[in-house]
Formats: sequence, C-alpha cells, structure tokens
Amino acid sequence: MNADGGQARLYLKPEVGDHFFGPTWFPSGKRIALARFRITNGSLALSIESRNLQGADPVTLVFNPRLMDFCLGPNDRLIYSLRELPPNQYDANLWQLRFNPDSGKPLGDPRRLTDWTGFIFVNPAFTADGNRFTFLNTRGQSDVYVGELSNGGSSLKSPQRLTLNDRIDWPGGWSADSKSLFFYSDRNGNLDIYKQNPAEHNAESVVSSPEEKWFPQLSPDGKWILYMQWARMPDGAWPTSGKLMRVPIAGGPSEAVTDIQGHPGFINGGYDPTNTANGFPGFRCPQHSSSACVLAESGDNQLTFTAIDPAQGRKAELSKITTDPDNTGWDLSPDGTRIALSQYDYKKADVQIVSVPGGMPQKLSAMPWTQLSNVAWAADGKSLFLCSFSSRGTSILHMDLNGSTKLLFKEPSWDIFALSPSPDGHYLAFGPIITNANAWTIANFPKK
Repeated sequence: MNADGGQARLYLKPEVGDHFFGPTWFPSGKRIALARFRITNGSLALSIESRNLQGADPVTLVFNPRLMDFCLGPNDRLIYSLRELPPNQYDANLWQLRFNPDSGKPLGDPRRLTDWTGFIFVNPAFTADGNRFTFLNTRGQSDVYVGELSNGGSSLKSPQRLTLNDRIDWPGGWSADSKSLFFYSDRNGNLDIYKQNPAEHNAESVVSSPEEKWFPQLSPDGKWILYMQWARMPDGAWPTSGKLMRVPIAGGPSEAVTDIQGHPGFINGGYDPTNTANGFPGFRCPQHSSSACVLAESGDNQLTFTAIDPAQGRKAELSKITTDPDNTGWDLSPDGTRIALSQYDYKKADVQIVSVPGGMPQKLSAMPWTQLSNVAWAADGKSLFLCSFSSRGTSILHMDLNGSTKLLFKEPSWDIFALSPSPDGHYLAFGPIITNANAWTIANFPKK
C-alpha cells in the first residue's frame, strides 16, 4: 500500500500450508525479505527468503527448522537467530549472512556470531546508524498449579505451584481418590509421565522412555493410566501418527491400545512450551466404569469422536462435529454422555454441549468472556470451567449450564492452556505459561 494506506493490493498469496511472517524491506528498497513456515511431507520447513516488489523471483537465504527470528543489518547483512540442538534447545545464538542487495542472493557461507548460553534472541533490530543492536531475551515455561475449589466450584482459593522446576510441565488427569495428579514433563530430557500428591514436593516417575508422551489419564475402571505417545523425530521432522498407550496403575510395562492419527503440536518444539499442550488428536476418559473413553481426531473443518476401550482398543465412531479444530477446545462429561466444546474467537464466546450419540447441541454464551481456549467439566457434571484469553492475561471462569458465568482467577502475565478438576470436586489443576522478557542492547555491533 501507499504510505497513506491507499491503493492496498495483494503482494503474496500463500499456498496451502504456508504462513508468512516479518516482511522487511531491503535497504536498497528493491526487494522484501520474509520468514516462511510450512509443513512438507511430515517435516517442518522454516526459511528466510526475499522477493522482488511484485512478489516474484523468490530467493532463499536461510533454510533451517531451528530458525527463530531475523533482521536486516547494515552492509547488506542478514542477522538471524537459531535454536541450539538438544540438549541445549533452550538456548539460541546469532548468525549472519551477507547478501546481494539487488538480486537477494546469498554471498558466501553463514557465520556464527555468538556462542552464548541463557539467551533467546527475539525481535532483533538495529538503531538507525547501525551502531547498536537490540533484542528481547524471552523465555517461557509451563508449570502445574493446584487450587482448592469451594461453593460447588464457584470459588477457587489461592492456587499453589506444584512443579518446582524451569522446564515444561502440564497437568493430566487425577487418581480416583483425588490424592495424586498425573502430569507430563521434560525435566529429564523427554516428555515423560509423573504423578504427585499436591501436598508433597516430590514427583514419582510413572513412564520414562525415549518417546514423547502426553496427557496421562486414569481409565474408567481404574486399572490403567492411559497416555498418547509419538516417536521422537529428528530435528525438524513432524510425526504424522502415534499411539494411545496404557500402563498398569500398579506398575509394569506399557502396551499399545490403538493407533492415533496426527499430532497435537510441535513434538520437537524447542524452548516454547505452547507447542506441547492441547490440539488434536486428544482423548478423555469418564469417571464411570460403564462408559467408554473418547478419542478426538481432526480433519478438514471437523472433529471425529470415537469410543475407545482401554483393553480392546478402538470401537465405534460416535459422532462428527463441524468446527475449526485449530480454534476448538473440548472435554468429556464425567458420566461420558456429553461433550463440551469451546470456541476461540475474538468476538464470540460460544460454548456447545453435544450428546455423545449426537443430536441438537445446547448452545451457551460466556459473554463478555471471549477467546475461549479451553473447557473442562466440573466433577458433578453440572457446570463447566473455561479459560478466556485477553491482552491482559488469561482468566479462569466457572459457568453453570444456564450460561451464568463467574470469574475465579486471573493473572495478568499468564497464558493458561490446561484445566483438570479432581474427581471429588475439591481441586482444580491448571497449566499456565509464564513468560519473562528483558530488552538488551549490544553497543558497537560489528559491521562486518
């Protein structure tokens, strides 16, 4: 568009699966650099490319699945940050690459600029004279918190932090007696399964192996701990299928229950804990032993729900629901008869309750609480818990089945992605991402 906002026109139309970020003018004004994100044949493709002013003549400058951010520096240099390989995936370092200002083609090989620990370089930029380099050192971690519920779930008392480390931790389900919470964590390198009594400080390992494991829950009969598992892929690769697993509650080897299709996020998502929560496939188990667990798998604008028997595997398909999987949260009622769905929308606050066999949904609104990222049934099946995002943090809400909503908890600097009420209705576990960022500057940044 023009500088006054007029004559806006399409510059570059993405192909299916493409996402573009950070368009940046070349100093010469002849080309535009941008970052491109794409999943190709099960692999994550991240690149920096430039194009002419018509959006044509693409030239790739950097192609690396560990790419994080970039800027253009003085003397026709691309400055970019790369996440380190495991076990140092929580660190990143700066690299540079010279380029031709007219053709956009790279000149020579990339050169490493830093070999630091404890830094993640985000939003890099130069001052106008090119002498100072600025960036944000940004780190986020997820933890498990547990708060005490009262007044039928309409009050949440002082949540306390359960996981005392600086790694990824997400809550799963509870033991039948509500004395232990199952969760998954990468505190030892892989995402493994643990359990912990909220009154204690130490966690007990349940399943540990090289695979990535998510969202442990107790089977309806109380005999098994179920969880999802994917093979750990090479850096940048994206698993397209996994398995629903079971391990005896009394201990023993894990066994496969059924294959599951898809992946809920970046399995090797580096330092960002957002990539290890929610998404599809996913599963939920009811509290009643007479009801089946339910597996949710995503397709084109729909979710497919299938009954799962922990001993016999995949059973009958239950229903299909038309929705945008990327913006939908869901949970199974404690008796296994209803599914609640929340919608992440900037203008709406829609919640639906659907009978497992199908039929007309019950529609509720949580207004004015929009951007609903997560939903969970209360233990008695008579109300819901919701997460509502905003620019000022995430709120946890309690909503009855008439649509009456009450604020339970709000933390301005947190993003909350997971909710897990205990079976006895006395506790609510939840998983926030807590991000810390500091602005840094480097004076007299090298010009060569």
